[in-house]
Amino acid sequence: MIAQTIDNQDYQCHSDCRDEVNLRPLRTLQRLLLSLCFMPSLVLAQIDFSPIPASEIQTITLDGKSAEVLLRSWSGKQQLGLAVIVGASDTQAQSMGLSGFLRHQLNAKGWATLSLTPPKGLYRPNFITESEQIKQAGDAQLTLTANQAVPKYNSEQLLELRNFQQANLTEALNQLTPLGQPYPGARMLIAFDDSAGMITHLLFDKKIPVPDLLILVNPYREYEQLIEKSAQRKPIAEQLMMMSVPILDLISNDANPLALEYAPIRKQYNSAKPVKYYSQYHLSLDLDNSGGWEEALTRIEGFAKRVINQ
Repeated sequence: MIAQTIDNQDYQCHSDCRDEVNLRPLRTLQRLLLSLCFMPSLVLAQIDFSPIPASEIQTITLDGKSAEVLLRSWSGKQQLGLAVIVGASDTQAQSMGLSGFLRHQLNAKGWATLSLTPPKGLYRPNFITESEQIKQAGDAQLTLTANQAVPKYNSEQLLELRNFQQANLTEALNQLTPLGQPYPGARMLIAFDDSAGMITHLLFDKKIPVPDLLILVNPYREYEQLIEKSAQRKPIAEQLMMMSVPILDLISNDANPLALEYAPIRKQYNSAKPVKYYSQYHLSLDLDNSGGWEEALTRIEGFAKRVINQ
């Protein structure tokens, strides 16, 4: 039911909202082109624009449909293990951002990389209005106070969509074990943005295999506070505190405001752990800082070696 709802995009919205949705791909393309124009040459040199080799494309099944994941073998003398990369929910497995950079650069550091496209369906809601109501004048339609954000889905809908997305990601991650068998060694899980917030919960809830180390980049949960309180998950900081897996928490200056807001709380909750089990670093991962991605790679490499004693 959920997948069908998302695939068919049955939700209706105001004409302004529909225009916004229709223009979104064009605006995304415009932002991409502008970012490439102003991107430092060093960063451009680090991005692989070539087509994905067929040998890197693997297939899993999600919700009865085929889905592609990207697998790259380790290179060089080191063979430390496998890194699974889960980007933000608005990205693809082949990303031109930091996740795509790590997909290629970790291979030389001794890590095979397995990247998957995160499940869509949450965090992109539109206002829900029946078509026959669009032209009708409304009485007392706004019941929120001036300092409250207008919810785009109600609690039940958000919970339903969130559960679908979590189930989809759980199904994907649990299918990766056979693909990683040719690459014995440690298991690293790298998750970005809203996907990192979801991965944290799935690990806390023991729904997915526990890695040897967990890398979180700008973790947050955007609409959790709009869900009925009894169905809300524990905060990310609290869940991390109760985990025994070693965690590297990377924060970018241009992260989602929620990721930045709760970064000090995550550090405070986990400050009693040894640095091998929790470390937090603030980095500059935006496009105008050509060394930020390299620094992230260095932090990940150093943390991994500390964890697996290499």
